[in-house]
Amino acid sequence: MSSDDVGRALRSFPLGSAGCPDGLSPQHIADLVAGATVDSLQQALMDWVNLLLAGAFDKDVNTIIYGRRWNGGIRPITVGYTLRRLAAKCANNAVITRRSQALQPQQLGVGV
Repeated sequence: MSSDDVGRALRSFPLGSAGCPDGLSPQHIADLVAGATVDSLQQALMDWVNLLLAGAFDKDVNTIIYGRRWNGGIRPITVGYTLRRLAAKCANNAVITRRSQALQPQQLGVGV
């Protein structure tokens, strides 16, 4: 994924998206990136996303990354870590962009 891919995915989170178990929300990351005077945070996000998508993390780390917070209410909702959700958005966007033409005759909703 490129830095632009990560930025696009970060901007695609709806306003008010919930934070993850550590409290980091997509808006926190977007504000940090927007206020940065150098691209080092954007570069670090891109590197992290690429490592996650490459399967470079060990099982113990993945147990944490793929964890979630559960609200325990009547309608149980779980919220995963924002950085993992960011990586998933990047991967989904890449697949939709590359594969939507091949899937369109059978899958009309792809990329729409």
